[in-house]
Amino acid sequence: MNVTKDIINDLLPLYAANECSADSRALVEEYLQRNPQEAAKLRQIMNTPVPGAAPTAKNLDEARSFREARRRLRRRSLLMAFAIFFSLAPLSFLYSDGRLWWFLRDATGSALVYAALGAVFWIFYALDRSRSRSL
Repeated sequence: MNVTKDIINDLLPLYAANECSADSRALVEEYLQRNPQEAAKLRQIMNTPVPGAAPTAKNLDEARSFREARRRLRRRSLLMAFAIFFSLAPLSFLYSDGRLWWFLRDATGSALVYAALGAVFWIFYALDRSRSRSL
């Protein structure tokens, strides 16, 4: 079988991407050894940077904005989780040994501290939310 330049040109993209079979690779390499001009062209093509392969400034800004938005959402979620926990903790109760233990009634001082922490976390949550709306 006669291997023409067209066949080699069809195989070059696969050869350059290292996705062809061993037989095809050997065929291309043999052809390139017999034709040094074609080998030089292939080296030049493989060393040429692909447009769009390097991230552009716009893509970097979008990625930075995405990371910032994800960070803000995580912070807001944590603030809300702590606010809900500390707001509901004083209302918790436990039934043990035939006795109902209620945090607000039986440990009033601790329950008030938890409620105050809940209020603080709600304030931080509201401030964070209003700050992100203004951006």
